[in-house]
Amino acid sequence: MLKILGYNYKLVEDGDQHSIGALGRFHAGEQLIQLAEGLGPEQRASTLIHEILEAANYILSIGLEHKHVTLLEVIIFHVLTSNGVDLSPLFSELDVKGEP
Repeated sequence: MLKILGYNYKLVEDGDQHSIGALGRFHAGEQLIQLAEGLGPEQRASTLIHEILEAANYILSIGLEHKHVTLLEVIIFHVLTSNGVDLSPLFSELDVKGEP
């Protein structure tokens, strides 16, 4: 489980970007973050940051437009990775193809 603002989200790698319509999806009602299969490490980490921001936007009712979430994702990903932050521990609970 990935903890976001007091909520536990299941993190799955399931489906390709065409079948899910994006590189990742935040499913509020299911408390699920879905990442497309076959993403490289940087793209996967950047997509996860994006979906975490989508979750925060939803949970806190911030009202950010998708383009603003995307801009914040790029900034946060760049700052973290340019300063040596290892994002791989975020994927320790990743279920591949939705299987535990």
